[in-house]
Amino acid sequence: MKPIIDIHEHVFRGEDIPLKGFLLSRKYEWYISLFAPILFAVIAECVRREKAQKRGFICGLVLELVYKYMGQGYRNWADILSIKEVADVALRMIETFDKDGIELYVPLMIDYEYWFKSTQEPSIAYQIDAVYRDIVLPYKGKIHPFAPFDPARELAHRAKLPGPDYPDDGPPEKYSSLELVKDAIRNKGFIGVKIYNTLGYRPLGNALVDNERRRIFRDNKMKRYIDFTGEQFDQVLSELYEFCVQEQVPITAHCVSNGVEAYPGASFDFGNPVFWQEVLDRFPDLRLNLGHFGWSHPDGYYPKAHWRRIINQSILRIQKTVKMRSYRALTEPSRAGGEKTWVREICEMLVRYRHLFADVAHHGVVEDKDIEKYKAAYKAICADFPGAIRKRLLFGIDWHVITRVANYQNFKDKYVEVLKDGDLFTDDEVDDFLGGNALHFLGLLPLDTKPEDGWTGNRKRLQSFYEANQIEPPAWFTSTA
Repeated sequence: MKPIIDIHEHVFRGEDIPLKGFLLSRKYEWYISLFAPILFAVIAECVRREKAQKRGFICGLVLELVYKYMGQGYRNWADILSIKEVADVALRMIETFDKDGIELYVPLMIDYEYWFKSTQEPSIAYQIDAVYRDIVLPYKGKIHPFAPFDPARELAHRAKLPGPDYPDDGPPEKYSSLELVKDAIRNKGFIGVKIYNTLGYRPLGNALVDNERRRIFRDNKMKRYIDFTGEQFDQVLSELYEFCVQEQVPITAHCVSNGVEAYPGASFDFGNPVFWQEVLDRFPDLRLNLGHFGWSHPDGYYPKAHWRRIINQSILRIQKTVKMRSYRALTEPSRAGGEKTWVREICEMLVRYRHLFADVAHHGVVEDKDIEKYKAAYKAICADFPGAIRKRLLFGIDWHVITRVANYQNFKDKYVEVLKDGDLFTDDEVDDFLGGNALHFLGLLPLDTKPEDGWTGNRKRLQSFYEANQIEPPAWFTSTA
């Protein structure tokens, strides 16, 4: 029996992210946009207050209006974001999914500071240390996170420019994003890297989106970063990929056309899965997981209602044109990736690249109205791409973001129901989905595995980590030796 591994979840708190800046980046009705600067500052402050009884009348009223507008599920999420200690966030996660028998959790840390109008946060180095000290060590092999990498932070550090929360004459960025990653992997029990290129950069080929990225920095009043070139972004990203290949470190990248993005529609400029092809061609041994499988809605595999996507993308381009005051933005070819859905693009890439994976985090299988669509989609995928996904599909829930959705606690059982419908996956293939495939992706295969059959780098590092910290290796680790 293979261990059950949740490859995609989060343990950040509301104070760990530039919450006000993120809220300001979204698209809203005009009457909300009118009051956005003040309203979102209040919301950010209220969400971060630890307990509902400490929020007071004004906060209580504002948040109730938010829940009425966004849905009551956001009450669950706000309560988790308000938790003060990161260890308590992890405890809530484990208690929520204890019934699922998950033996290894892989939280994906995030670093948004350089991409939104920023508010003072604990430094990313402090956040990594807190996760190491308060989660990794105490849970003794049950939780091993991915460290965040941000090329903008790395470039600011190298250029000795101040971070986003400081004036132009402030102290230079203290932390190298790449060195933080290396230290977390080598010394703190972290087992991979999370990057979030929909924030404003491509995996490679960033010279093509210099204008879009510079607009982000201008709009966020971070003009000192607009001189960073696409070639510089490519350089630091390539250094990350080289490190990951050399030391056998996997990468997970956000890959869905919604979620957190620098501006409405930014995912189409930066996040299309086809943008990863150049990376996988140059670094064929890299283990890469495209998070969410590019699946933004239940009909995500089918190119249905393509006319809606064309209209939506055209609207986004017009909006971008108005904001950029540039005729070029309207007339240049769309970068949305043609008529194929992102799910289909990824399926084609899974056939081509043997070390590419995709996780299923946050898919809408917990809603009865949508589960049949997922069943039909997987039957079509297995027919169109025989054998492509059974060894590459990874289980992940996307807690705590998914707490906005009703019935989220049953995500695992519902996904197994989808894959077993009509005997699409055998019991052994379901076991691979729930954890066996993750052992390959994470580099946790037995030490006697031949190099051509898979990575063992993380197993070696974790073995040394457990010994150095006097941790008894967990059952999932010893059972897979």
